[in-house]
Amino acid sequence: MPSEGLGWDARHALGQRVPGAARAGAAPRGPQRGVPVPAGSRAAAPPGPPVYVDLAYVPGSWSARTVDEEFFRRVRSLCYVVSGDDHLKEGVMRSILDALLAGKHQWGTDIQVTLIPTFDSLVMHEWYQETHERQQELGITVLGSNSTVAMQDETFPACKVEF
Repeated sequence: MPSEGLGWDARHALGQRVPGAARAGAAPRGPQRGVPVPAGSRAAAPPGPPVYVDLAYVPGSWSARTVDEEFFRRVRSLCYVVSGDDHLKEGVMRSILDALLAGKHQWGTDIQVTLIPTFDSLVMHEWYQETHERQQELGITVLGSNSTVAMQDETFPACKVEF
């Protein structure tokens, strides 16, 4: 069949039967393209198993606002890198760090986690001091960002991570 490699939209446009496609006259199932969904009516992501990784970058810039307890409950990493010294992330930094504590608490395991900030932040320092005991209880270690490496006539902050 020549249309075998075509995607759902292309086969549908050719008038071919697509598994799971709505029949003519049938009520549409699920969200339809181009149809706005009111923000308050969006369903939360369905519960699913967590994903285990060695290293995860915590989203930055505008995406930093999406990092919450659920992110850390689902994305379970040995090391989380918090990068991007920007004013957008600084505004939500405390909630991201608190979400790490809350999400890690739900893991129910003794997995050691390392938090690697790539910039110096007053919010990070305050959080570290205020929650240090809780971090220890949960097995969270925060690495300092004061290490410097000299390479090819340049110096820059660095951190060595071994697995």
